[in-house]
Amino acid sequence: MKTIVFIVQQLSQPRCIKRISTIQDAGFPIKVYGFDNGLYSENIKNLPFKATKVITRNKEANKLEKIRFFHSSIKQIIKENKSNSIFYFFGFEIACIAYLSGCRNYIYEEADVSAARINNNFIRKFLLSLDKRIIHKSKLTIFTSEGFPEYIFGHDKHPENIIFMPNKLSSYFNQKIKESIIRNTINQNHIRFGFIGLIRYPNTIIRFAKVIGKHFPMHEFHFFGDAERKNYIDTEIKSFPNVHFHGAFKNPEDLQSIYQSIDINVVCYDTNSGNVRIAEPNKLYESIFFETPIIVSSNTFLAKRVKQYNAGDDIDASNDLSIIDYVNNLDAVRLNKIATNLTHIDFKTLIDSPIELINKINQLI
Repeated sequence: MKTIVFIVQQLSQPRCIKRISTIQDAGFPIKVYGFDNGLYSENIKNLPFKATKVITRNKEANKLEKIRFFHSSIKQIIKENKSNSIFYFFGFEIACIAYLSGCRNYIYEEADVSAARINNNFIRKFLLSLDKRIIHKSKLTIFTSEGFPEYIFGHDKHPENIIFMPNKLSSYFNQKIKESIIRNTINQNHIRFGFIGLIRYPNTIIRFAKVIGKHFPMHEFHFFGDAERKNYIDTEIKSFPNVHFHGAFKNPEDLQSIYQSIDINVVCYDTNSGNVRIAEPNKLYESIFFETPIIVSSNTFLAKRVKQYNAGDDIDASNDLSIIDYVNNLDAVRLNKIATNLTHIDFKTLIDSPIELINKINQLI
């Protein structure tokens, strides 16, 4: 049997840990090479699998230095594992470097469309063309959002080697955890907003927190996670007594206590990034599982999903007045009804199902 050799751009990423663990549990021999830039480092301490090599990288490196570092590391990994292996690449950057290095025996998982983050039309089209080629040449491609195909392939039919696996919850979240959830009634006069994950998006997430800090002293905003850049947590936001930073956490172990300490999950990512408009983040499924209303950015694929589940609201979080108006008009009765509605959704539909992926891999190896 061939060995599945994983190359992970950020080893602490919960989605990647979940996927590798699932494939290992299915009985496939694996080797794991992962990069680590120091973010979410708590998640690396007790991995459910053995990492063959953890490669530390400098998160402050510029783009060219980063590419050179990845190129030399990936080329060496491929060279070491040429025989009786199939590679599993997480992310476009890893897959792109490997593909351009001549690797053709691979599975590709795409959770972010890198081209969608590029404003330059020529570069974006070039990256999309390369992404299409990587997908077509893969043994199997996994998309984490059904919003990806239209962006990448337009109205053309997408290749048959693609399967969809939204970033749902791991099997860690079971009946026992679900039954132990205790939801507090949301108080109109004291709402606890929260952001859970890598702290970024100063134009929306940070803005939202500052609006709460400046204009709504009766409410709170809580951040759980590391900051992508230190300057995002500036002097102003630190000055608000009702804005709190709790730092890094362990995923999934700490999620229950985190969600039970907030009333509304703020997932208003910045839609200036095209990738945000088409992604399907795991925060949707976490929020539903923990019966927590969610706020997302309007005009996104995620907003459509939120409406389908009746899980919360969508707003334009890129300007203060829109946020102020939204918070002023929040109705605790309606929010509590949303939370109650979420209790009726079968939690098993929120759990990652690897059956199709495992069957496909079986056919490959």
